[in-house]
Amino acid sequence: MNIVSRVPVADLTAQELVSSALSKFRAGDTISTRAAIDAIRRAAPGFEDSDDHLVELVVMTAIGRTMGVVFDHRSR
Repeated sequence: MNIVSRVPVADLTAQELVSSALSKFRAGDTISTRAAIDAIRRAAPGFEDSDDHLVELVVMTAIGRTMGVVFDHRSR
């Protein structure tokens, strides 16, 4: 009989979710705020931070990685 203890999965922080979403891109790439938010919402459907907060983190992270940002999240 295999007994596996259940280990609670730690909730990811907003910054970790943003870093994960942007990890697929390289320096010089352009990031869509809409695509980034959609990727974050798919990865963590119950995540409750606002889109505006996520956009702020996407911008700060993207600029730090020398990526461009397209602000298209409000054009839905």
